[in-house]
Amino acid sequence: MAGRIPQYFIDDLVARADIVDVVGSAVKLKKSGRNWHGLCPFHNEKTPSFTVSQDKQFYHCFGCGAHGNAIGFLMEHDGLGYVEAIEDLAKQLGMEVPRDENPAEAKKRQAAKKSAETLELAAQFYRNSLQVAEGCQRAQAYLQHRGLKPETVERFGIGYAPDGWELLKKYLAGQSISEGEQVSLGLLVQKEDTGRSYDRFRNRIMFPIRDWRGKVIAFGGRVLGDEKPKYLNSPETPVFQKGRELYGLYEAKTSPGQLERLLVVEGYMDVVALAEAGISYAVATLGTSATSEHMERLFKVVPEVVFCFDGDKAGKRAAERALDNVLPHMIDGRQARFMFLPEGQDPDTLVRANGKNLFEQRIVRADSLSEYLFRFLQQSLNPLEPEGKALLIQKAIPYFKKIPAGILRTLLIQKLAEIVGVDADGVRAQIDNSLVAASHEPVQSQPVDIIPDYAVETGAPADKNPEVKLSTTYAYKLLVWAVRYPHICQALSDVEQQQLKEIIEENKDFFWGKVFDLVFEYLKCTPGATTSSLQAHWYGTETGRLLDQIALEEVLAEEFIVSEFKEWLRSLELKRREYQHNQRFDELTRKSRSGQKLTKNENEELVMLLNLLANKKSQPDGNST
Repeated sequence: MAGRIPQYFIDDLVARADIVDVVGSAVKLKKSGRNWHGLCPFHNEKTPSFTVSQDKQFYHCFGCGAHGNAIGFLMEHDGLGYVEAIEDLAKQLGMEVPRDENPAEAKKRQAAKKSAETLELAAQFYRNSLQVAEGCQRAQAYLQHRGLKPETVERFGIGYAPDGWELLKKYLAGQSISEGEQVSLGLLVQKEDTGRSYDRFRNRIMFPIRDWRGKVIAFGGRVLGDEKPKYLNSPETPVFQKGRELYGLYEAKTSPGQLERLLVVEGYMDVVALAEAGISYAVATLGTSATSEHMERLFKVVPEVVFCFDGDKAGKRAAERALDNVLPHMIDGRQARFMFLPEGQDPDTLVRANGKNLFEQRIVRADSLSEYLFRFLQQSLNPLEPEGKALLIQKAIPYFKKIPAGILRTLLIQKLAEIVGVDADGVRAQIDNSLVAASHEPVQSQPVDIIPDYAVETGAPADKNPEVKLSTTYAYKLLVWAVRYPHICQALSDVEQQQLKEIIEENKDFFWGKVFDLVFEYLKCTPGATTSSLQAHWYGTETGRLLDQIALEEVLAEEFIVSEFKEWLRSLELKRREYQHNQRFDELTRKSRSGQKLTKNENEELVMLLNLLANKKSQPDGNST
């Protein structure tokens, strides 16, 4: 949805909302005096320390320190982003969220609304077809054979795509939905040679894929027999990106009881079968490995994520990819587990064969992140031999570098040191040195080496002067850090702020450079800004979409970020000065060699530059003074 949400509406929304109602929908509250009290939903406790003030419209936990208003509660408890929380609260109060938008943005918003209505109509068509369409008896028998009760079928909105080429197409056409709109949403397939279109899903059990609000954004279809492909998903569309969405997440979040963990499985039927067995916290990726965006979404909802894999080679490869993607998200307080099923089994067959209790015992006994990480690292190595120990440390460094600084990383380093029999400080030093080296590596590369494709627009200027090119690699990295840790800009001195402003000016021909300029000015005027508030401020715009991407990039741990930011500014200044010295040295030597006489000042300047360059070459770290 495009356009910024006006601040007056946010203020009005918060004023109209009663925080007792918002919090009370998730926490059992009891009034005591002027305030309400209950058990904190953000940490485990037996004695209530969680207080909600109706007068101040504020909540606070004296146990863990959690606090905020109604919007903040929805963000923390439900794992919503800032804009999502506003939309959710507005929906609860029956308010329409206005947008500050230009005609183009208004058109996009109307298109998004029409898309949502079309997809819901398609979902209704599939649900109705499960009851009345030709062939529905076979579909119903299939679901009964899989052990699904009508209540579960209804909860997940499961339907049936009849075996016809244009049944959905004609139904939606009767609802004034054009053929082009149906094609754009992946409901129809259009042949390139003839232009003819037909229903994408035919003779399949249909699983609607919902977003965090419960709105249908895509579909997955499973065959009734052994035809191929067994599963067919909607293609990516303007409203559906499979690398971001998780099937069953909405149903898991809205299931009764406290949601404490999520189990990530492979297929739709696994999710539904587990829910039928009473395990209502399973979700599935949509034909992809668990991505970094999936991890971000999962840990916004729960502190513990269990990844479930088949026991074959493909399952082990998927586990390695999940490990790689989850490590950057393992801040203290989060847990990740790795669960491997017997070869040839899947969650659906296993839970039906063994029942809920035995299956949940497998979940509880699943490998912790540290257990799986060290087992994976020691594959094909002998940690009893010196060579094996050295290789183990080298193999571990790229993985340990991804883990945010904190107690978990400290303990993992200690465990690695114990395995190889060396001092933990030595291992930590190797990892930290590698981290610093990696953070400075882009200095030697061209901009294209570190600036991702989504930040590089076509037609960007390529013929920049060398001094500006020198700052480009620095500038983009500084933008990423400023977006991820907005407090950086408040920590800069006036001189550093001016230097940063000059760097931004040099790169404003790039789209991301213009974004950096906007962000820098916003941060100077908004001391308490966060990454979420930056995203909310430009939500629905091209700038906002770039900020959304940047917010997912991996960065250094927070305790290092201000000093590293300042070090990059200092390093760029040194590089710039070195470039200027080299240019001036070349200019003076060319003049001297051409037979022109140097002035006294030029001779003195040349001697000074010679001394500077000689000192530069003699310094191993390459810094000049």
